[in-house]
Amino acid sequence: MVGKRRAWLAALLAAATYAVAGPAPAADGSYPERPVRIIVALGPGSATDSFARMLAEGLRSELKGDFIVENKAGAGGVIGGNFIAKAAPDGYTLGVLHSSVVTSATVIQPAVQYDPRTDFTYLGNTVSNPVVLLVPGASPFKKLEDLIEAAKKEPGRYNTGIIGMGSHSHFNLELLKSSSGAGLTRVPYSGGTSQILADLVGNQVDSASLIWAGLTEFIKEGKVRALAATSPLKGFPDVPTFESKGYPKVHLEVFLAVVAPPGLPKEISDKLVPAIERIVKNPRSEEMMSRLGYRVNYEPPAKAAQTIKDELEFLVPLAKQLSLTVKE
Repeated sequence: MVGKRRAWLAALLAAATYAVAGPAPAADGSYPERPVRIIVALGPGSATDSFARMLAEGLRSELKGDFIVENKAGAGGVIGGNFIAKAAPDGYTLGVLHSSVVTSATVIQPAVQYDPRTDFTYLGNTVSNPVVLLVPGASPFKKLEDLIEAAKKEPGRYNTGIIGMGSHSHFNLELLKSSSGAGLTRVPYSGGTSQILADLVGNQVDSASLIWAGLTEFIKEGKVRALAATSPLKGFPDVPTFESKGYPKVHLEVFLAVVAPPGLPKEISDKLVPAIERIVKNPRSEEMMSRLGYRVNYEPPAKAAQTIKDELEFLVPLAKQLSLTVKE
């Protein structure tokens, strides 16, 4: 049900955006001559998946070709990242990767077979999301302090679902634990947001650390409750930030990078980069992405690559400090 809802929202976004904006003039040259795969490193129904489907629809309109979303979930996104890094740099394999795949997961995951600084062609960073700590709607924990105090009194009793080891949802949980002393047990999921939400709504986990996109309806319907977020949530002023609760270190937010394998020819990137920028900055796109919890935070290729390098410089010492595995 969660996956169907997200897929429907993504399809609605894409159709409405380009019905209003109209198609761009046809790109000169022959690219793309055959279907282009857009790899998503999480499962169907995730926020990244929803954005990728909107991007695919936009690229179909912009470049007059067939762009198809393909999910390759597992290992917190590393499986998808490995696949893209090894693909042929011919423009027919692209990826929408959440920031963990190009930053935090590469720091602690031994399964990572790529260097995010050299093994991708960055086509731009697009949107960003707060990370939110949630509990089921029927949970006895009404405030962040309630969960923290309970987890301090009974370490190991309460668990928190995260989007795979090495994800930003994982790092923020570890930062909360180290800052508060709460004995929360992490439960990594490989299937992305939809799987965690299903278990959270079904009271199979006590809490979850998730990105904000796509959660608003679940909160409005009372199925889940947000205890705190990494930054203020539009339309939900009553949800406090971690900083306001005394935990400023819990601040990592998720961005979505559009990438290709290393060595992508310039003539292809010269077509893809401006098309992606137009799609992301389209006023209708911005408005509709905002409704799903996204904030447009576009960065062109060079800036996107620098952002990733800067975050890696922060995360490597952090992982060592938290005694997490660091990939040397």
